[in-house]
Amino acid sequence: MALWRHFIAKISQAPDEEEQMPAMSFGDHLDDLRKRLILSLLGAAIGIAVCTIFANYIIDFLFQPYLLALRYSGYPQYLLYNKPAGNVIMYLMLGIKAGLVLTSPWIIYQFWLFVAAGLYQRERSLVYRYIGPSIFLFIAGVVFFFVIVLPIMLKFFLAFNQQVPMPNLHPNAVENFIYGGHLGVNNWSKLPTGNEIKPLLIPMVRSNPTHFPKHHIALWYNAVQGRMLIHADGKTLALNAQPADSLFAPLPMLHDYLGFVTIMALVFGLAFELPMVMMVLAQIGVMPAHKFRQMWRYAVLILAVLSALLAPTPDIVTFSSIFLPLVLLYVLGLVLATLVTVRKESDISDEETTREDQESP
Repeated sequence: MALWRHFIAKISQAPDEEEQMPAMSFGDHLDDLRKRLILSLLGAAIGIAVCTIFANYIIDFLFQPYLLALRYSGYPQYLLYNKPAGNVIMYLMLGIKAGLVLTSPWIIYQFWLFVAAGLYQRERSLVYRYIGPSIFLFIAGVVFFFVIVLPIMLKFFLAFNQQVPMPNLHPNAVENFIYGGHLGVNNWSKLPTGNEIKPLLIPMVRSNPTHFPKHHIALWYNAVQGRMLIHADGKTLALNAQPADSLFAPLPMLHDYLGFVTIMALVFGLAFELPMVMMVLAQIGVMPAHKFRQMWRYAVLILAVLSALLAPTPDIVTFSSIFLPLVLLYVLGLVLATLVTVRKESDISDEETTREDQESP
């Protein structure tokens, strides 16, 4: 922090009242714009290439929460796609999106250099002062979503299936007549009960076997993966399974999950910018600190509604995991706005005192 303050103080030393705005012709602006665009595209291309090469690591990071939630809920652990080249398109688009995110600081920096050419030194120093904390808060919001909020939300969504049991499928007399009595109680009465037979025993293992006899089919349950596996004709296949007592079953689509996590990560990243927004509003005089203190009840109500929408779960623990961080962010914003307001009022008071001293004989 001391290094950051020293950097801010250094770039803020030049007087801004007497500084002349740098003069550039229209052709110079076009040349500078072309230069910034070329550098931005080169940086984006390098970032996309790197992220495409290491796309498997990005996939592990993005998909692991959903696959873990599916496993512990008893559902198959894979994502589906509904287009012939959907997996290839997803792989390439993931590399492109991750590359743009990775190189976004470089792209924003090039855009800033183009804009900064037409700003005064004081205006540039204000941006330098707030850009570091803003980036930190945005990243903190994204990390908070992936580490805490996303697993809680996925657990709730999948656990909700257990709240809707499978309907009773015993047919009545009318249904027996329509279906020809194939589902009738009389046919069921001829079958043995579950305890009258010897169930098929399948081994439970922690790792998959590697050696199989020829012309045989092997069947086992991998407890670590939570999957029933079968080996036949040189191939190991996974048998689909899901909780037997729930009516609903998820159909995890690849593009739906990617769109969901992308939007929610962006929402939480922007939500964590609340302290910076409050501080900037106080800095420019739109909303002084005392206004934020007066409207704290409305702010808490809005944050509670937002928390309920982001984490629609009935238990207080899940709700608090979203609500309390947002309240703490509002408190942090209130503290920063108070400091900015006090400093601004002190500067105004010093200017008035200096003016009075100059006017006095």
